[in-house]
Amino acid sequence: MGHRGPGNGHRTEQTILVHGGTLWTEDGPRRADVRVTGESIAEIGALTPGRHEEVIDAAGLHVLPGMIDVHVHVGDTIGRCELADTFPTASELAVRTGITTVAGFVTQRSGETLGDAIERCRARARGRTHCDVAFHLTPTVWPWDWAELAGLVSAGFNTFKLYTTYREAGLFTSYERLGIVMERLAPLGARLLVHCEDDATLAAVESSGLDFTDPRTHAMLRPERAEVVAVESVLDLAARTGCGVHVVHVSTADALAHIAAARGRAAVSCETAPHYLRFTDAALAGGHGHRYLCTPPLRSEATRIRLEAAAATGSFELFATDHCAFTRADKDARRDDIRAVPKGLAGIGALIPAMFELLVKRHRRPLGELALRLAANPAKLLGVYPKKGAIAVGSDADLVVVDTDGPPHPVTSTLADSYETYPGRTTTLNVRQVLVRGRLVVEDGALVDRRHPAGRILA
Repeated sequence: MGHRGPGNGHRTEQTILVHGGTLWTEDGPRRADVRVTGESIAEIGALTPGRHEEVIDAAGLHVLPGMIDVHVHVGDTIGRCELADTFPTASELAVRTGITTVAGFVTQRSGETLGDAIERCRARARGRTHCDVAFHLTPTVWPWDWAELAGLVSAGFNTFKLYTTYREAGLFTSYERLGIVMERLAPLGARLLVHCEDDATLAAVESSGLDFTDPRTHAMLRPERAEVVAVESVLDLAARTGCGVHVVHVSTADALAHIAAARGRAAVSCETAPHYLRFTDAALAGGHGHRYLCTPPLRSEATRIRLEAAAATGSFELFATDHCAFTRADKDARRDDIRAVPKGLAGIGALIPAMFELLVKRHRRPLGELALRLAANPAKLLGVYPKKGAIAVGSDADLVVVDTDGPPHPVTSTLADSYETYPGRTTTLNVRQVLVRGRLVVEDGALVDRRHPAGRILA
């Protein structure tokens, strides 16, 4: 088990040596030590502990770059419901499981400037987060202020998110408008995240005769075809405009196949969430099916099998949770009409253990898959690589020391009063230490200092 060496706890020089571990990078495993000075990685190699240096003994353990969840909904209101997780609860579980950066969303509200929206979301995280935080921007007032947008990109806001549905919520963006946005974002080097469900396809679903007390009806209302149609349209726009596009929470194998085919003509990447690889629409049956309502919905077993196979062979650039935890009371309040049940699942604490169990243990992929798809690639999407997502000299000292064969323990998706998404699931991946920009925030899986959060807002 990793620990700090006896007598080496004095940090007057603010240096830490992670000693004796196996480092995992995009290039594979390497037995090496890592010296941290201040917030950054200062040296990598065969290093001798300094006289007053704090030492983390990682002998027999693995050292990964700090993980990144690029898709979380935290500390916000969706529809009529306040989300169950605040930044304190979500970020605590994030760092305890090896996530050192999360990316949330700034969605502009009616009567609010985009700058006001950014400050509102920053205020919810400032001084209250144990991990670093980035934000994707969703302007809702048309036309966008292009001069302001250029300034925001220069300031570090590299990603924007739009939706091809949710007309009633005021989030719908037509393909025509998407094309205009892509043309303007492409020269700035910004990337567009897109929630792909074709609004016309959804509107054409015949709903008469459907049982709205049955959670399985949600999957009928949002068929796979809607995702496929939207993905096809977005890919065509990406190829025409040259804008980088990232398709979020892909839930259908056919949509993924279109994305794979388009990679030669468009700058496109995609993600899926662990719950689409683990669960099917069978989870919607029975008395507790409403707990698993999310959008896009859970799909058939045949689709899940194809998605898992694709995940195991590297078809997704990254994995993210779409963490969107609602309280048990809000999930239960209007369960008699599934259209009124808030859609979303908890997942932030399950990201790393779920993908470890699936990729490394089930499909025998190297541990470096986690370094690539949960650290390096997410950092590249956010435009912060190699400052984040890498174990390299000069990078932020975001480091995770893990035991891959520890005692099995439960997977926990949230600390909030929300239904557990993965009840009964366990993992042998045990997090020993976590550093966020050189500060030890987790020791043997427990938070070191709850009163003084170490996280920072990245932009």
